[in-house]
Parts: sequence; structure tokens; C-alpha cells
Amino acid sequence: MSDPLYDALKNTRPRSDWLTEVCALADSKWRNHSHGDLPRWKNALAGLAPASHHAKLDCPSPELGLPVTGQERLRSGLMEFHPWRKGPLRLGGLNIDTEWRSDWKWDRVAPHIDLTGHRVLDIGSGNGYFGLRMLGAGAECVIGIDPTVVFVMQWLACRHFSGNVPNYVLPLGVEELPEKPAALDTVFSMGVLYHRKDPHHHLQRLRSLLKSGGTLVLETLVLPKGGEETVLIPESRYARMRNVW
Repeated sequence: MSDPLYDALKNTRPRSDWLTEVCALADSKWRNHSHGDLPRWKNALAGLAPASHHAKLDCPSPELGLPVTGQERLRSGLMEFHPWRKGPLRLGGLNIDTEWRSDWKWDRVAPHIDLTGHRVLDIGSGNGYFGLRMLGAGAECVIGIDPTVVFVMQWLACRHFSGNVPNYVLPLGVEELPEKPAALDTVFSMGVLYHRKDPHHHLQRLRSLLKSGGTLVLETLVLPKGGEETVLIPESRYARMRNVW
């Protein structure tokens, strides 16, 4: 059975071959995913208290859903999806104190971009926090991609409270996107480039997803003067992170 959430995304541009193929890929991958924790996460999602849909997005901690009764039970249910990394968020009246202060990064980026009416792709979107902030800044629709299944579950938990806001997280990596014109207004690649073994190819791929005159928002580690080889090709870990090139 097709996932109605991705059908909703596909129907925003039914004549886009690129979007149709992306949604089909995401639906197939989600339907056939074999992650061992997926049944537990789906049960936790089904067990969340009924919520009145609400979305206030133009604030550091997006507020999704009106407050529900039984806040401790809600906290316990949402903890099934930990780790909550990108945020902060407020779900059903409960503050989610996430591991990262993504609002600080957004505050540095937001003054320099205009997303009014834009269709946006957010690569490595996590749970979709930045997509919510982009909608709050005027974006028309945000397509987030992240292959980490628990982040897709967190996004579904957010939608339980927000309803069908046009912010989506698909269980895909950038290398899985079809080689067709996407004609997106803006592409975000924040905290991704230094994880790619071939950063030049990643940049070319991002360019191919944009329409003519589109905008790329790129955030990455910066190089100090001198010592480029040790920074670009670390022997083990850089800044305590694995998979940094």
C-alpha cells in the first residue's frame, strides 16, 4: 500500500517526473525497510495521545499540536524515538530538549536568505527541524532526505501533532535521488560535505538539483591556514567524528 504522506508530497507537483520517482523510491524503501526497531517505533507512534493539530513555526522551538493531558506519558512515548538531535521542539505542550541547538545555526543562516514561495530540498534533514523553520520563513514546501530511520520516525511523531504541513522527510540519501532535472529553488546541504569521500562530486550533484538561478546553502567545516592535508585527510577522527574527510 502506498504511503499517503508521500502521496501528499507527490500531489503537490503531479507533473514532475523527478518528484514522482523520488516519492516512489521513498515509499518502496519505507515499505520494505528491515530495521529491527521499526515495529517498536511504529507501536510507540500509534500509542501517542490524540492531538489537536496546530503548528507555530516562526519561533526557535516550533510548537506542534495543542497541549495534551498526561505529559509524563507523552514524554515516555516520545523517548522511544531517542536520540532527538535537531531541535529544540515543543510537541503537544512538551518541550523536547534536543542534543543540538539547531536554532543557533538557523539564526546565523536566516538573515542571508529569502525562501518566500520556494520549494526546498534539505539534504541530511534529520527529523525535519530545519524544514519547519524554512516553512516559518515562507517556503512553500520542504523535501528533507535522511536515510536514518529513527529520524523519519521522529518526523512522523511531529506530524502526529502538526498535521499535514508541507514538510517531509524521506528515507533516502542524496546518492539515491534520480538523475533527472529537479528544478528546485533552493538546496540546503548543512553538515554534510565533510562526510563525503568525493566532495567535488557532491557539489556537482547539488548543482544538478537546482533550477537555473537557484540557491545553494552550504555549511561545512572550514580549513585553517596551513596543514590542509592533515585536515582534509585525517588519519583517524576529526573533531571526534567518524567518517570525516
